[in-house]
Amino acid sequence: MRIEAVDPASYEGAIDELADLLVDAVEGGASVNFVAGATRDEAAQWWAARIEAVLAGTTTLFVARSNDLIIGSTLLERSTNPNSPHRAEIGKVIVHRSARRQGIATALMRAAEDRARAEGRWMLILDTVTDSPAAALYESLGWRTVGTIPGYALNTDGVPEAATYYYKDLR
Repeated sequence: MRIEAVDPASYEGAIDELADLLVDAVEGGASVNFVAGATRDEAAQWWAARIEAVLAGTTTLFVARSNDLIIGSTLLERSTNPNSPHRAEIGKVIVHRSARRQGIATALMRAAEDRARAEGRWMLILDTVTDSPAAALYESLGWRTVGTIPGYALNTDGVPEAATYYYKDLR
């Protein structure tokens, strides 16, 4: 398994695999912007909507590959506001169900954090389902809880669930 930042010129070519990864996550119950029944086309459209940001360099996709197949992903989304050149958001930390519990999410997070730190982006934020395995992961990596919003998003079954916001100061 290797972690790599996807070159902007290669991003579009990865969308089909990313769509498969996203559908697998939703089918496994992950709350990643979709509810049960999400199609591969919907997932591909979600990833395609980020092409402009990737080409502009405001978003970087990190993937985990095994035998050249994408088995995990995360996004580093940089703030473009004049008052927050030090801030970025982590999004879409996804690991294929067949590859979980192998340290892939941790490796993806470290790669995104390392890139952010190297660019002088020391304030990172993210959100995830409250009391989820992802929440436990982020807390184990030193992320601090900001607060919880009840009924923030629908889970894959269409039921509102709480989300917890986190931050990490990389200084």
